[in-house]
Amino acid sequence: MRTKLKTGISLYLLLFCGVTSSVFSDSKTIRFTLEPERDDIIQYEMELWKGTSFDLEIPFRVVSNPGKIQLHIPDGYEYFRIRAVAKRQVRGFWTDLFEVNSFGKSKPKEVTKAVPRKTDKTDVLVPIPTKEGTNHFFLTENKIQVRPLAKEKIKTSVRYRINHGPWKVTGVPELSFSKDGDYRLEYQVTNELGVSDSMQIWDFSVDNTPPNTELHFEPITHRNKGKYFISSRTALQVQSDDNGSGVDTIRFRSRCGTGVRSDWYLWDPKSSWTTLIQSCSKDLEVEISATDRLGNEEIPKIIRIQKPNPGN
Repeated sequence: MRTKLKTGISLYLLLFCGVTSSVFSDSKTIRFTLEPERDDIIQYEMELWKGTSFDLEIPFRVVSNPGKIQLHIPDGYEYFRIRAVAKRQVRGFWTDLFEVNSFGKSKPKEVTKAVPRKTDKTDVLVPIPTKEGTNHFFLTENKIQVRPLAKEKIKTSVRYRINHGPWKVTGVPELSFSKDGDYRLEYQVTNELGVSDSMQIWDFSVDNTPPNTELHFEPITHRNKGKYFISSRTALQVQSDDNGSGVDTIRFRSRCGTGVRSDWYLWDPKSSWTTLIQSCSKDLEVEISATDRLGNEEIPKIIRIQKPNPGN
């Protein structure tokens, strides 16, 4: 679902597209507006699909400029997706599949199942929005290979350094970044004729550490030998922190008595705990975990609620 960027080395970036003003015109044509979120976006590619299995068919492809779009849907095609194309044919991420029959229509609110986000490992660098409103790049693999791209077969060398360290020269360097932290990679490609590209500088971070979630009961009525005694008025406070890319989602699943575990759902601090307690009259087990915006997921924290026996 991702395509390679050609910016002097084999790295990958994420380009966003904004889809707004969505309305249906008729059963075979949908109209909407694509507004670029970057100045260098020049086109949008669209793929029409008959089903959701990418391995079972070849999509129908359409290319359009930014602005107002009229997308004709041939018979039999039920889904479509979009990606941005920037200058120098730099392609961004595909959106999720839109369903033709429901595109632009409001959906009733329902309990949201949690689907863990997994970053596509073919995208070496992805931008993550910061609190200041800017993008900061994160590495999704522990290695970067600096591979010069040339139309003709010509020998090249790469001069590079990391975090203002000593300069090194090699053919196709493969650089490892196993520790969390901030990095600066500077490199310059020179061919055998002595012609050099401009110096390239990449600032990025490495985040392999999942979030950490803490669970607190408020108020606590009694504690004895590591066990908490709570009442129906006790609330569960869930706090997740992540020092890297930031917390993306908090999810939970439960098991009532000896029944099967539920699906994973997104944690709602206003209603999830109350719903869990009220919906189960037996012993209750709840698993809660957080995932950061790179897909690092913590080991679930487990809470076991033992209901009092009748007559006690």
